[in-house]
Amino acid sequence: MSTDREKRLEAALAQFLQPMKGIPFEVVIQALCGATVERFDLDAHNNRNALDKIVTAMRGTCHAVQANPIERPRPNEVGNDMEPFVISALKAQGLNAAAPKTKSGKGKTTGYPDVKIAGLTVPIFLEVKTYAAANHTTTQRSFYLSPAEDHKVTEDGYHLLVGFEIVRKGNLFTPVAFELVDLYGLDCDMKAEFNSDNRRLYEPHRILASERVE
Repeated sequence: MSTDREKRLEAALAQFLQPMKGIPFEVVIQALCGATVERFDLDAHNNRNALDKIVTAMRGTCHAVQANPIERPRPNEVGNDMEPFVISALKAQGLNAAAPKTKSGKGKTTGYPDVKIAGLTVPIFLEVKTYAAANHTTTQRSFYLSPAEDHKVTEDGYHLLVGFEIVRKGNLFTPVAFELVDLYGLDCDMKAEFNSDNRRLYEPHRILASERVE
């Protein structure tokens, strides 16, 4: 039988587990990273110049990968392989692009965002994604942000995302189009998740049977 305290905890937990929808991206970044997301103003001269270079770089990325297709057994692994091509193409346009460091100064391959373009009036954080044409306008979840103590958004800036349309021939993948979007104002949803680990999962007192089959 549950105690009053347990009932109150259960009620509070049930309320917490209700999905939250339509949270602006800039609010999420402010809450997770303590940084401001700026709207990318197309009328600003510096922004237009930077955008022209980024677009040229993304076009160059497509050409580079078309000449050297990415070989992967699964489509969801292609996005990570696109990142070095993107960084190389941005550098070729004279932009100071690199994988962003965390707030502690460490290199981190996972987590948002993938690329930071520094040396501009305002830094640009760039996320790299891929998609199949059939999924372009579906409600399939494709963009994720997770809390991290050592996050990679360390200052105010613009937040853009480039999505490459990928076509597949066997295990070879190439981009045939791209879209560059401003993440400011993007509606985000949050759904709580519980997790555990193997150490706790396989605690001795929990095991009902254990057998090694040679």
